Amino acid sequence: MKEQTPREIAVHDQLRAAGAEGARWLAAAGWGPPVTVPLQEAAEWQREIRARMLAAQEDESCTWCDHLIHGGPQPVVVHAERPTHLVCRACSTAARPGRVCLDCGRPAGSASPAGGREDVFMGAVAIYTRVRCAACHRADPLRGTFGNGD
Repeated sequence: MKEQTPREIAVHDQLRAAGAEGARWLAAAGWGPPVTVPLQEAAEWQREIRARMLAAQEDESCTWCDHLIHGGPQPVVVHAERPTHLVCRACSTAARPGRVCLDCGRPAGSASPAGGREDVFMGAVAIYTRVRCAACHRADPLRGTFGNGD
């Protein structure tokens, strides 16, 4: 295993702190406490965007919103439709109404997760999220974060 530099150790410490803050934020937003699910049992959409995000970090093509760079340790949010661009929770919340449903490609039109149309998966240091339009959610409400793994 490669020896970590002090900078890498500091970054990992900040990411762990951000992960803990993300769990608190999700609980306060009504999602309840995080559920630990082994990666192999995570939904396919979450595994796919996680792999794409990690690949972008590895080849250094990943980008971030300015709030993550200058805002100190905080939760990192990964949108399913653009997993190579990481955002802070404020930018994620602001973007929700304009996000697209990956099931059908239409605007999701969801201003809040209250309708159950935002699937959220809390990773160790990131919050993975996708939104679905009302029609796709009504057609198959259980095809989300948990359920049959699709």
